[in-house]
Amino acid sequence: MAEYAYALAYAGAPEAALYNIDRALVAEPLNPEIRFYLAEMLNSFGLEAASYEVSAPVPAWLKTPLKLPALGIEMPEGYFEKVSSAINLLMAQKRYARSVVMFDRYCKTQSGNARCYAGYAIALEKLGAYKAAAAQAKKNLELTKSPGRKLAAEAYIASLEKRPPLKYSAAGEKPLKGRYLAFLGGSLNRADAQTTYSFSSRAGKFISERLDIAVNAAISGGNPVSDYNGLTLGVTGRYNEPLGFTPLNGTLAARIERVPAPDKKLTFLISPGLSYFFPDSSIDLFWDVALAGAYKGSVTMSLGYTVYFGGGK
Repeated sequence: MAEYAYALAYAGAPEAALYNIDRALVAEPLNPEIRFYLAEMLNSFGLEAASYEVSAPVPAWLKTPLKLPALGIEMPEGYFEKVSSAINLLMAQKRYARSVVMFDRYCKTQSGNARCYAGYAIALEKLGAYKAAAAQAKKNLELTKSPGRKLAAEAYIASLEKRPPLKYSAAGEKPLKGRYLAFLGGSLNRADAQTTYSFSSRAGKFISERLDIAVNAAISGGNPVSDYNGLTLGVTGRYNEPLGFTPLNGTLAARIERVPAPDKKLTFLISPGLSYFFPDSSIDLFWDVALAGAYKGSVTMSLGYTVYFGGGK
């Protein structure tokens, strides 16, 4: 979800980007990867101070941050109470990133309105940008006339300035090296009015951050020649490499298998593919190209799901 928000911001879709980053923050408010995307997006909206304060390291898969375009959003029109009510509704929904951007835009048109800066400070506080919140609270203090409100504002500023930075959770991505994997998937082919299928599984371990070794098994069926139906056993080595600006990895696997066939039972395949990685799993799409054996020259597309477990490194 956070990666999607980042991609939307890169594509110049600010409304959708803010909506999705807020959803991600509700689910995992202290996830460092989500905080990185949030900081990058705030910077693209021109909120440099808040961006710096909530920043986090670049996710390992990304390597180099994207250059996001300058973003803006449409603001509701009307008097202060109407606009602030709209923003307060967002605050009640915990859509703090959107609220901060809206307060930033609106307070620039309300430079003499103490309440606008007070609301802006609270929104920044909710995001964990305490220093930026204190700066806006000071603007509220300068514009406040009531002695009682001045005391409250001073106490609020003092509280913000004493708060330590948010402590983010451990890095969202566990290292793959040393982790175990279990894969389930299958393929379905339709050719010459015949449908053949295969259900496959794989279990193994990452010997490095990019390479895993596994044993695999499959059950195939549907072939009118029964000698080609049955159990397949083999070993697989798979290499993965991050691509682009989403957690999408290119993969290349090599497999040696013993397949059910009248002859040429030993088969060698290479399998280029794509894997969309989640923290502890991936969705895998790949193409099996047979270079030797009974199915030499054939290409089969397969889809499956892999889970990763155990400690890394």
